[in-house]
Formats: sequence, structure tokens, C-alpha cells
Amino acid sequence: MKYSTILLLCICTSFIVHAHTEADTTLPRLPNIPTSKKQKKDTVRTYSSKEQVVVTGTRNEVLLKDSPVRVEVIDKKQTVSTAMVNIGDLLREQSGMMLTNNVRTGIQMMGLGADYTQILIDGQPMIGRVAGVLDLSRISVGNVERVEVVKGPMSSLYGSEALAGVINIITKKPDLGFSGMVFGQYLDKGPSELRGELQYGSGALDLSGFFSMKNARPFTLNQDSLSVPYQGFSDQTIHVKSKWYPSNAVHIGADMRYFSSESRGAFIESFFGQIASNAGSVRQEDLQGTGYAIWTHGKARLNAQLHYASYKERYNFDTIQGEAGSVDDLSRGLLRSYLQYDVIWNERNRFTFGMEYTIDDIGGSRYPDNPYFATFSGFAQWEGNPTSWISYALSARYVDNSAYSQEGLKESNIVSAFAKLSNPKLAVNLKLDEGFRIHTSIGTGFKVPDFRQLYVQFSNRLGGAGYDLIGARRLGLDLQPERSVSMDLGVIADAWSLTLFSNENPLHGFAECRVFHNTLSNLIEFYYTGNNPQTNQAVYSYRNIARASTQGLEMTLQMSNAIPGHESAELGYSIGYQYLDTRDLEVYDAIENGMAGTVDPQTGRFRTLTKDEYGGLWFRSVHSGTVRISYEHRSAGLSASLRAQYIGRFGDEALDKNGPVHNNRKVPDMDAEYVPAYTILNFGISKDISLIERSSSMRITFGVNNLLNVMNLRSMPNLLGRQFSLSTQLML
Repeated sequence: MKYSTILLLCICTSFIVHAHTEADTTLPRLPNIPTSKKQKKDTVRTYSSKEQVVVTGTRNEVLLKDSPVRVEVIDKKQTVSTAMVNIGDLLREQSGMMLTNNVRTGIQMMGLGADYTQILIDGQPMIGRVAGVLDLSRISVGNVERVEVVKGPMSSLYGSEALAGVINIITKKPDLGFSGMVFGQYLDKGPSELRGELQYGSGALDLSGFFSMKNARPFTLNQDSLSVPYQGFSDQTIHVKSKWYPSNAVHIGADMRYFSSESRGAFIESFFGQIASNAGSVRQEDLQGTGYAIWTHGKARLNAQLHYASYKERYNFDTIQGEAGSVDDLSRGLLRSYLQYDVIWNERNRFTFGMEYTIDDIGGSRYPDNPYFATFSGFAQWEGNPTSWISYALSARYVDNSAYSQEGLKESNIVSAFAKLSNPKLAVNLKLDEGFRIHTSIGTGFKVPDFRQLYVQFSNRLGGAGYDLIGARRLGLDLQPERSVSMDLGVIADAWSLTLFSNENPLHGFAECRVFHNTLSNLIEFYYTGNNPQTNQAVYSYRNIARASTQGLEMTLQMSNAIPGHESAELGYSIGYQYLDTRDLEVYDAIENGMAGTVDPQTGRFRTLTKDEYGGLWFRSVHSGTVRISYEHRSAGLSASLRAQYIGRFGDEALDKNGPVHNNRKVPDMDAEYVPAYTILNFGISKDISLIERSSSMRITFGVNNLLNVMNLRSMPNLLGRQFSLSTQLML
């Protein structure tokens, strides 16, 4: 079984490559839509260049307005007149998305942590999570065409890591002919960057190359009595893509992406309030390569892929880190084979079937016994359009993971086992009008504990910290897979106009209101188990919370209008808000029954906790929002933006004052246990200048991040205060 799927993939790929090689260089197409009795001839599904096409919600191309799965699209235009450096900078300015800064920079969606979101680059999964977090600083914003975001469990199509949703980073596709770009940027208290790209596109061949080099000098920040050093670093990214169309029915492609980073000097790490300082070096290497072939035949299409990813990380400390000494390293490799077959059965139905086989191993000082996972998955999806105003997608997945391959078989019968490992989801899009639609979905998610939660063995002896992190299985704990059930309902009003003062300059806009609810069982949490009797250091591990829930409301309003007297000038406005309610349901039930509380150290009396005092899960803000105002004058080549992000107060477990309230669980229940609310304000302005008889142009951008100079070095050390930037971009 280990290599059978890979062998099958290679055979299919070889067949596809040799099946059709006629010199037809027309653009690729989707499968034929079969002829109905009322049609005179076969038709081929095509899309207008003005219509937004998305691929992440169903793993197939579909118009955004027709997609049964709700997909948010973050356009590259949002990076204009900004000082954004990486994907984290872009995502933090979106409604309902917050950056997390414990150990690495990750993303939180719908109140679920960074380790619950699947991050893809051109549809392929990233690896290299540290403390469950994929560091978003590894992904340059320069090569991004758009980002597609699906919130809610997508385990039915994407597997275990998509419990909270999927973020698909889609890189640029070449236009016809040659094009290129050179970009340079200086960022105060951040990396200076040089990047460039060269692209060629034709009917038969697409080629593109992208590179980025960043370099940051070390610096130190001071706040109150705390002094925090930051390492200098340099990193490089190379991304090469190719796609060949030997015929209208066959596409063959290969991608390769390489990232490396090296940091040297004094540095800090924040781990739940512990500010660990040290001096040394950190080196990261991330290599990903993909080969694929797509064959379209009649009303069907076969997509075969082979993907390899390798991630390596090495710390050299000046402090002995327990048994591992002064060196801490990590290496992970992943080999993934993937087959997808989809059929447009008729005008109203499309079926997709797929399977993937993944070999995943990890090693290094944190994993001395080199644990190994092998996962086989099969999935199916039915997309239907019974009428012109409704579309739906029903999908499910079966997962067999070597670490838990026997768990489901302990059930009384095979039906129960299958139900435990399948992940059905139903999504429906009701298009009540051309610009008004309702999205709703209900689905389940399934997340197998990862290497870290099961097998990690790590000691931190850095100055300011001191703890051991031990995987649950090493302590003999029975860590179970997590399950979730998610429901959401959203109303979208798109492409509407509103006249306020003059019929000549109406407001054009987009509005959405969405409610969601997630119920999770066996939620895995990081927790304190006690002290090591030999070293007296704190020991942390992982356990299942019996039940937890996150629920909330998201609202988005986007508007634009032309400026009177200036036909090429436009103002844009965007407002987003999220209300979030999170609960450990075991604690919440104990509060209702009067069994949760703390013992007063002075009187020795038990004081019960009330619902009003309970603040939910740690590191979750009840209220958050974004505001963006943009200005563009196309004929003058001028653009500007002012963006604000509000983060409401959130509980920080490191600030806990009164200890566990129920079953060894600490909760935010006092004002002193919260990080205060804050607002990040960013500004940027750009000027485009035509060069060489308008055959090329240059853009100069000045920006200020964090205008209000917000800092909290203990709880948010990655918030660096005010930063100035200046960049120049030459477009060829």
C-alpha cells in the first residue's frame, strides 16, 4: 500500500503525457457540458475574464457568485500603497482573522487556533509547523495574485488540518508575452527587501520566475522595565513555475519553491507570557516541488499530481537545552500523491472523486525516535444546480491514518467505524436575485493529533523561561482525534448602488452578514501537568477538552464611488466587524451548576464563578474589526490608503491570578488577566510614473505602519511599534 498509489500516479501521468500531443495551442478548457434536447450543439463551459473564478471551495473552477461554498477573495490590489512584507501582514487586515504570536506568527479564524487552518500555496499544503503554527513570514506577498479563504471545516475535501478552514495562496499567472518587475523596499525595524519576477505566457506555454531577498538588522525595544532584543536575519525565496499545453485537452506543469532564512544574534521567544532570551543562530529551509498533468476528455477530466515537501530548522543556542545540548533541530518530509476525476454529468450535475496517499515523517532532537505517519484518503463530491437560482455541494471523505488506523475498528460494527472517519459537508447557495444570495452550510471536521502533540520532547532552558514540553503518548496519555460540527448562514448583497446626493455619483457596494457556530469534541489543548521532580521545571503536555464551542457574527460592508468632476478618481470604503463567543463547555456547565470557582487564599472559602465573569477561551477577542479607506486617481497615477484594525481585549493565560477554577482549568475571570484592547493604524501613498513612452512604469510608495505606536512587549512581542517604509517598483 505504501507505494501503490504513487506507482498508479506515475502510470497515469505517463499515459496522459503521451495520449494527446497534437500541436493545438488553444487555451485549456473544462469538460464539455453534455447536450440537452433543446440545444443545437455541444457547448464548452467558459468564463468571461471579468467574472471572478474561484477554485478552493469545491476543488473545481466555479464562478464566485455561483459557488455553493462561500469563498472570500483577497485581491492583490489590497497590497497597493502599503508596506506589507508577508502574507501575515495581508491577512491581519481582513475581517474575522487575527494573528497569533506565540512562538510563530499564525492566523486565528472563527476563534480556532492557527493549527486548525490548512495553508496552501497553489493548492499544495505547506509543512513546517512549530508549536502547531505555520510561520506566515515565510511567504512573500510579492508573488501573490489572490488569496482564497474558506471559513469552516473543509476536512471533506482537504483532510485533517482544515478543521477551521482553508487559506489558498494563489501565485501569479503570466499574461501573454513577456513581462517583468523589480521591487525594492526599506522598512524601519523590519527587513529591507529586493524582489523581482520574469514571466512569459502564450497559448502553448507559461513560464514564470520569482525571487525575493530580505535582510533585517538587529535592534532592541524597551518598554517599562523590559528590554527585548530582536535578531537580524536574511532570507531568500525562489519560486519557478511552468505549464505546457501540448493540446487543448492536455496540460502538464511543474512548480518549485525554495525558501531559506538565517538569523543571528540575541533574540527572544514568547511562550505563554514567558519571554525567553538567548543568543545564537536559527536556520530554516523549506523546499516544495510539484509535478502534475491534467487530461480533459469529453465530459470528464483527470488530474494527477505528485508533491514533495521538505522542511528543516536548526537552532544553535548559547544555553544547554536539556538532553539535546545546545543544538535543537527539526526535519520533516512529506510525499503526497493525488488523483482527482471529475465529470460534468449533465447541465445540472457534476461529480468529483479523488484519493490521496501521504507519507509524512519527522526527526531531529525533538523527535529522537523519528515518528512516521502514512495516510490514505478518499473523497467524493456532488455539485448540483437543480434550478438557475440554487446550487449545492455535498462532499465526504474517508481517512485511514496509521497513528489511528485501528481506532474506528474498535466500534461494534463497520458502519460505526466508517461514520467516525468520514467527514460529510453540505453547502447551499440560494441566488434569489442577480445581486442577492444566501449561503448556508453544515459540515463536520476531523483532526488527528499531530507529531508535536503525540511525540515531542523539548526542553527550554533559555533565560527568562524554563519548561519541558512532552508529547501526550510519551506520558502515557490517550490523546484522541478531535471532531467538530459547524453551521453557518450568510446573506450577501452584491453589486448594488445607493444614491445619496447625486444620481451621477452613486455608491456601488457589497454587503454581507454571516453567523456561525462550531461545536468541538475532544478539543486538544496545551496544559500544565506539574513540575519535573529532578529539575523543578514546569512540564507541559496536551490533553483533550471534552467539549468546546465558538460562535459569532461577521459583518462586511464595501463601497466605492467616483469623485464628482474627476472621472478617473475613486474613493473606496471597507468596514468589517466580528463578534466572537467562545466557551469551554465543561467549565460552562460547572458554572451553571455552581461547581466552578476558586479558593480565597486569605479566608480559605470557595468562591463560585459566575457566567458574567467567565471570559471564554484564552487569546480570543470578543470584539474585533477593520476599516479601510482608499483613494485612486488613475489618470494621475496616484493611490493612497488608510487602514485600521481594532482588536478587543483578550485573556492571556500568563496573566492568570487565581489558579484553576474547575478540573485543573484556568480561565480569564478578572480584569487583570486581560491584554487591553488596541488599534493598529496604517497609512500608505503611491505614485505611478510612466517611463520609455509608457512601455514601462515605476511606482514609488511611502508608508507608515502602526501610526499610533502601539506596543506590548510582554504579551505581543511581535508588535514592533511605529514603522516607516519606502519602496520603488519598476514594471516592465
